[in-house]
Amino acid sequence: MNTQRITTGITILFIGIVLLLSQLNSISFNWVGIFRYWPLFIVLAGIRMLVPKDQQIGQFIAIGATVVILGFLTYIGLSTPKEPLLTQLLKNKGVQIDMDDPNDKTNYTAQKLQVPLDDKIKSANLNIDLGATSLKNDSTTTSSIFTAYNTSSEYLLGMTTHGESSDKIDINLKGKFKDKDFNSKNNNTYISLNPNIVWKLNFDIGAIDAKLDLSPYKIEVLDIDAGATSLKLKLGQPLATTKISMDAGASSIEIAIPKNAACRITSDNALSSTSYEGDFLKMDGMVKSTNYDAATEKFDFDINGGIASIKIRRY
Repeated sequence: MNTQRITTGITILFIGIVLLLSQLNSISFNWVGIFRYWPLFIVLAGIRMLVPKDQQIGQFIAIGATVVILGFLTYIGLSTPKEPLLTQLLKNKGVQIDMDDPNDKTNYTAQKLQVPLDDKIKSANLNIDLGATSLKNDSTTTSSIFTAYNTSSEYLLGMTTHGESSDKIDINLKGKFKDKDFNSKNNNTYISLNPNIVWKLNFDIGAIDAKLDLSPYKIEVLDIDAGATSLKLKLGQPLATTKISMDAGASSIEIAIPKNAACRITSDNALSSTSYEGDFLKMDGMVKSTNYDAATEKFDFDINGGIASIKIRRY
């Protein structure tokens, strides 16, 4: 029995299965989270050198140690929430990501936040200022205008509202860690929007992992200022003109739009990789779908990127 071949095969099989399930969105695996346990591979190499290769007991020990270590790494990868690499590096270096603003009068809480339903409200501005968390949207809400909560007791959310007019409201959502030595485990922020309201969304998100399905909502404006971010968005049909502005730093951004939705993309991202799905006409600094000029409902994208990967796909 060739022990080295078997242990190597088990390791390659483990990596292949995890990568496949991650690509199929069946699991969320935190590769960055397991890197801190790299000395285990040195331990494994030492075990393989010490055990007698010509005895069956030594071969079983080497294979068993490989399975145990890979099992432990599987647990760590599945139980630790994904975070952008920059967040991990800053935390490992002891850099404080969330600095308290002495002028911030927001009341922060671990409880679920809610803006009560008001039938007079027809439109809303939602400003989200978050970092070092995973941002997702819950199911839609028709019993409230907006809700938000976080799954970690270490991460607090604060919200302020302002009635801009009798039929319009401003909502501001912020987040911060309770302690300076924070623990990011199970740190997911969920938001819910009312689908009957016309929304203007402003996301100021730093080191964050965001996956948002905005297809059920009426989006008039979407403004994203992203730092070290992994961002996936799904949009529904545009209004007369849905304007989307993006200022992306070191980010990976994927936006899904309906199959026949008309869109125009103005881009100034020389250091970025940008790809588009569908039939598009390309000209100086602009890309637009072939049905854009004739469409009455359309997307207007304005993308300014640093070092970013941006993909517009159809569904």
